[in-house]
Amino acid sequence: MRAFPLVAALMLTACQSVGVQTDFDPSVNFASYRTYQWLPSEAPRGMNPLMFRRIQDSIDRSLAARGYTQAPNGDFAITFTVDERDRLHADDWGYGWGGWGWGGWSGWGGYGWGGWGWGHPALDVYTTVQRSIVIDIYDGKTRQPAWHGVVKRESYSERLNYGRLDQAVDTVLSKFPPVAEGR
Repeated sequence: MRAFPLVAALMLTACQSVGVQTDFDPSVNFASYRTYQWLPSEAPRGMNPLMFRRIQDSIDRSLAARGYTQAPNGDFAITFTVDERDRLHADDWGYGWGGWGWGGWSGWGGYGWGGWGWGHPALDVYTTVQRSIVIDIYDGKTRQPAWHGVVKRESYSERLNYGRLDQAVDTVLSKFPPVAEGR
């Protein structure tokens, strides 16, 4: 696992999939939130401070576009973490005709006994990079967790695309504030 140095989390050139997950405390009155503050305000030890600033600026822009302003004692406090992981994939595939007998998965010609035929089995092994940004929001008064959002992207490329950062941040923050059922 490579975490902080490569954090450009989700800024990919060849995106294969995007996923957003959120969770929140339904007892929190998100309508009262107007201002926010950062926790922490400096890059954590080991994290690229330039990348920290890029992600923080992107979150600031996204929140400002939604009408929130930064204040020393905000209605909510916000923090984020990033992660990057290599994922190994193996696809078993092949082609041909015939098989090993009758009564298998394709009517006759699947697994069983007897039979004849030819084919070319193949195993395709490849690596993708999964990058994620996790944003956590805490109530400014109680300091209790209020909202949690994660956006993940998977790519075949090791190269980072900084142009996708705002898009990734906007994607996850589009779910904030949450709309609780029954409200």
